[in-house]
Amino acid sequence: MGGPGSGNWYRFDRRTTVEEAWLLAVGTLRGRIRPGSAGTVTWSRDGKRRASVGYFVTREDDRFTVWLHYRWRDREDIEIPIRLQTTRTQFGGQRWWFTCPLIVGGMACRRRVGKLYLPPGARYFGCRRCHGLTYRSCQEAHQEERLFGQLGREMGFDAEIGRLLAARLGRCR
Repeated sequence: MGGPGSGNWYRFDRRTTVEEAWLLAVGTLRGRIRPGSAGTVTWSRDGKRRASVGYFVTREDDRFTVWLHYRWRDREDIEIPIRLQTTRTQFGGQRWWFTCPLIVGGMACRRRVGKLYLPPGARYFGCRRCHGLTYRSCQEAHQEERLFGQLGREMGFDAEIGRLLAARLGRCR
């Protein structure tokens, strides 16, 4: 029905979260999207510089492309083109979007997204869906249900009773 991981919050393995990945938001480039512009996006954690990505913008006909260049694991120089798309805003302006550059299962994603992620161990930036990322809040959302379900099983009840009890107590929303 759903897909990998949908509604499957009993499992013990944990998916990587967006909070663990480097985030590149198209808003970071706001005002800088014009042919020939270049710059660097830098991330830091604990006040220390941890990573940076250089970029430059090209235009071919009416298509804009942001070229990202960075060093992966101090071994390989990566240069990846990311097409940009625009949509009209309500008051006549335009909003920029990235086009996800990843190919998953032999199919190009090409999803229009506002954010691209580089999770730990990944080589290329891509959308949240292509990288299989989730949010930390999603992983924490059903902790009470799991706890009550486990307690119910240990007491000889069906796990569903524990989940219903947790919902009845108002701990899960």
